Amino acid sequence: MAKKSTSTPSAIIALLLGTSLSGFAQQDSLTPYTSADQVPKDALALWDSYDSSVEALDVKVHQEWKKDGVVSRLITFKVGTFKGADSRIAAYYCFPENGNKNPAFVWSHGGGQCADRNRGHYFATQGFATVDINWLGRPLEGAKEGLTDWGKIDPTQGPNFYAKALRKHFKSSFHPDEHSVDPIISPRNSNWFMLSLAGRRALTFLEQQPEVDASKLGFTGFSMGGTITSMTSTDKRLKAVAPFVGGTANLHENYPGMNSGGVIRNIGDLELYKNTIDPGAYWKHVTVPVMFITSSNDFHSTLDRIYQSMDLLPHDNWRVTGNMHANHGPGPEQWIMLTHWFKQHLAGDEQDIPATPPSTFKIENNTAHFTVTPAQKERLKDVEIYYSYHPNAITRFWKKATTTEEADTWKATIPVYSKLPLYTFALCRYKLAEEHPLERGSTKTFSINSYEHTHIPADIDLAAFKNLPKSSLVDDFSNGMVNWSSRDGANFKTYKFQDPQLDTTLGNKLAITLNIKEGQDVLLGVGLDSKFNGNGNDLGNFNYGSKISGHGPKTILLEAKDFKSKDDKALEWSKVSTFSITLTDAETKQRIKLAEPKNAGLLQRIELIKP
Repeated sequence: MAKKSTSTPSAIIALLLGTSLSGFAQQDSLTPYTSADQVPKDALALWDSYDSSVEALDVKVHQEWKKDGVVSRLITFKVGTFKGADSRIAAYYCFPENGNKNPAFVWSHGGGQCADRNRGHYFATQGFATVDINWLGRPLEGAKEGLTDWGKIDPTQGPNFYAKALRKHFKSSFHPDEHSVDPIISPRNSNWFMLSLAGRRALTFLEQQPEVDASKLGFTGFSMGGTITSMTSTDKRLKAVAPFVGGTANLHENYPGMNSGGVIRNIGDLELYKNTIDPGAYWKHVTVPVMFITSSNDFHSTLDRIYQSMDLLPHDNWRVTGNMHANHGPGPEQWIMLTHWFKQHLAGDEQDIPATPPSTFKIENNTAHFTVTPAQKERLKDVEIYYSYHPNAITRFWKKATTTEEADTWKATIPVYSKLPLYTFALCRYKLAEEHPLERGSTKTFSINSYEHTHIPADIDLAAFKNLPKSSLVDDFSNGMVNWSSRDGANFKTYKFQDPQLDTTLGNKLAITLNIKEGQDVLLGVGLDSKFNGNGNDLGNFNYGSKISGHGPKTILLEAKDFKSKDDKALEWSKVSTFSITLTDAETKQRIKLAEPKNAGLLQRIELIKP
């Protein structure tokens, strides 16, 4: 008797067609929406039908390194199947070789960046397992080519970064195209959705690893990775999050009194965007502790919007830490807070992180009264109170207020002007018990911001800037480089030209006074950037350089026409967003560290003077 066939119907069909089962398209991870009534209308509903744990990850290890008690692996795992093709993402998985189940977190890199094994190695030395996802698809160490392969979708930034790019640019809009999941306007057609989905799959990867304690998971990321963090923060597996310079609400809104600042355009459905993709749609549902790491003048997560986001949280267990006069570059005092935050909220190691410093703000008789009362005064090193009248949070110059201390409370009085806004907050700097190593460098201090208080008059009119008292002084350096920022200690930058109280009248001359010792030759470099001003006031970049011979104090007088632009545009002082200066020793070719005590007095004065 012939043996009875046990073939399944699909197998029989495959045999008849002369194909194998592997030739059939796999079931997609997401069922396309075909009508508007199927499209979720809020952030929670958007993710309700998705379970990141259902599909197998199909993890592949491509290379492994062992060093300093840390295991690092270059891996790929499956994000999902979309439009009939698999999407796989590369990542570095790093963990301490300690035999324990460790707290762990996902790192999501920023735009133009890639996953970084050194970063994962550092955090493993701090007791964490991490998976650093390479969502942009750039080639990684240990791979002959880019291992990230999104298949028939493309949530990257285009061919300059991802060799298999299907689009020329990052896609934020909800409009469908041949590479989108849904054939109708849908939030799932935005790249942000797919990147958050990849982040959730990375959490699934972590919770399945034998070296990870699945009850102690976090999420963090830089810039675009900060936005991915915000959109993934509602995942119930998380215990804490820490977005860096990205992930703020209200990106569609203009700055008060300006017709610029909003960056959401041609999205397809603005209301649907606000309710499903804007980080504000997520923050109001985030129940875990949040550490927002930033810079005072960040272009991607403006300071005002950070506090608007924190206002949405249903709890008050949040902190903001940011360095001053900087854009998109937190310093050591901020980076240390990521380690502290996750040690406290994931590892369970008490770091005694001070609460957001309580502050008050009231206006009486055209004067604002701001107070801040930081906790843990025994650890406190400095309290700095800043304020500004400019609504452009990217280019505003933060003036340092004169403060008085009384009974552990720091106070400042700030003039209030008719029709103009006012922004103010305090930066509180604390001492660490001992110097702490970072991935790059180390720090003995950390900082925590107070709440940012704002006054936005109903009749706001920035034309009132002309009524403010004016000064010609850019800086006399009597307080060192407090009004400047630097990443390398040599190239210093300030936003002072956007102080509405600086006299930037067209025709004024720039006077730079140096005090160079006899016999020393110095190369002076000045860079002016006109960017992020909005309202059509972006002129580009301008530069000036000259050799200055030392023989004591010397003033260099410059006119606007002395600064060169590749576009041959005319410079206007009022449209300078950042002013940077470098001094280089002509003999050694080494840049001079302007903040070091031995170089104090080299820069004596910068001002704009009448012709």
